[in-house]
Amino acid sequence: MTIDGSVVRLEGVSLRNGSVHALSGLNLAIPAGCMVGLIGPDGVGKSSLMALIAGARKIQQGRVVVLDGDMAEGRHRKEVCRRIAYMPQGLGKNLYPTLTVFENLDFFGRLFGLDRQSRHSRIAELLHSTGLARFTERPVGKLSGGMKQKLGLCCALIHDPDLLILDEPTTGVDPLSRAQFWDLIGRIRSKRPGMSVLVATAYMEEARNFDWLVVMDDGQVLNTGAPNDLLAATGSATLEEAFIRLLPETKRRRYREFKISPRQPDANIAIEAHGLTKRFGDFVAVDRADFRIERGEIFGFLGSNGCGKTTTMKMLTGLLSASEGKALLFDKPVDPRDIATRSRVGYMSQGFSLYTELTLRQNLELHAHLFHLPKAERATRVREMLDRFDLTAVADKLPPALPLGVRQRLSLAVAVIHRPELLILDEPTSGVDPIARDNFWLLLGQISRGEGVTIFISTHFMNEAMRCDRIALMHAGRVLATDTPEKLLASRGLPTLEATFMAYLKEA
Repeated sequence: MTIDGSVVRLEGVSLRNGSVHALSGLNLAIPAGCMVGLIGPDGVGKSSLMALIAGARKIQQGRVVVLDGDMAEGRHRKEVCRRIAYMPQGLGKNLYPTLTVFENLDFFGRLFGLDRQSRHSRIAELLHSTGLARFTERPVGKLSGGMKQKLGLCCALIHDPDLLILDEPTTGVDPLSRAQFWDLIGRIRSKRPGMSVLVATAYMEEARNFDWLVVMDDGQVLNTGAPNDLLAATGSATLEEAFIRLLPETKRRRYREFKISPRQPDANIAIEAHGLTKRFGDFVAVDRADFRIERGEIFGFLGSNGCGKTTTMKMLTGLLSASEGKALLFDKPVDPRDIATRSRVGYMSQGFSLYTELTLRQNLELHAHLFHLPKAERATRVREMLDRFDLTAVADKLPPALPLGVRQRLSLAVAVIHRPELLILDEPTSGVDPIARDNFWLLLGQISRGEGVTIFISTHFMNEAMRCDRIALMHAGRVLATDTPEKLLASRGLPTLEATFMAYLKEA
């Protein structure tokens, strides 16, 4: 614990990334010996703040005090870095894929100056506590997402730090691996009660279990406190509600309550997959997937990163060919050369594939041309899309200059400009704030129920999956179960979809 009871203290801290203000005049004291969470959507400054605290970014303005010393002073920064562990965002980003599990750990031990005996003792302890002892000789490139996550944590903890900094360590990981990860953190903290842990998370349900939270938006701190205190102060039932109520009035006004009407059953089938398999060398990305999607249905693919969701979607759009099995699109085998059938599909890829050198209007005009809309109706359709997706005010701006939520709406507008009958969306809401996410789902509801468009959407957010008519639970390339969310919950007698998914994973 530091002299004033805080592990980190920020005074008037500002940071720019080019022309973008990543942090704006932050004043913050983070309590020592606690599990502290940074919550907020992508782009609000969480990673920038963590990098400053870890000593990985140069301080541009203000004062950053970590473990009783000023991080602007080279001597303190050099000394304190041995007491800090920093696990950056992205599975395995701090790992070397061609090295084995043991070699990665040994490398990090050497990096922090541990002698051979200390290294091997610490490695044995960490491997045992994480269940990785059986995989010491396996190359990191051949580990599952959950195993990479655990190994990344082991490498961060090799030198027994006083401050552990984790930047979205569980994003895109399956629910069982996520639960095991937090159990592991709990066991580590029980042995080191004085250790301070700072975590950025995209999952509000995770943040509910932290000791103290920092709520961030637009490079600023909206509020801080224990989860229960934040809920009480905002009169909210969930942290997502609390986050929305803490936003400035100008942003809150954009929020519209999400509701979707029941679907009328349709016996016609939009998509069928029979034994669909995709291999990349000896790696099976999709393993005999079977499912069918009815016309007009909102069908969700729920699973972790790397489980095969994107590969399956690409096979269904003809962007990848199947190794085995077959896929039918509107009762026809998927054929990349069948332009007429493919033109009935709209596809929104992960990460929003936009032309960054074109304005929003030009992106829409280009796609109207690519999808062969009649010349006479292109301008009208572009205006209609700009108006419907609330893009008119920024129509002549370039995508990189705009918030993630705006780029998300543009990507959806691009995907539907040619009036497709089927819309395939690959994790379209990752990283956006709760208001943008709910407003996006309002648009999906209108497209589905109002226009009868079939929607096939992948996600790793449980609350989104609960909004679908039916969902498929996917893990390690296999479809574990397919049904309505309510029937899946009933099948295992569990109260939440996360608990239900974990039950299926344990059986797999």
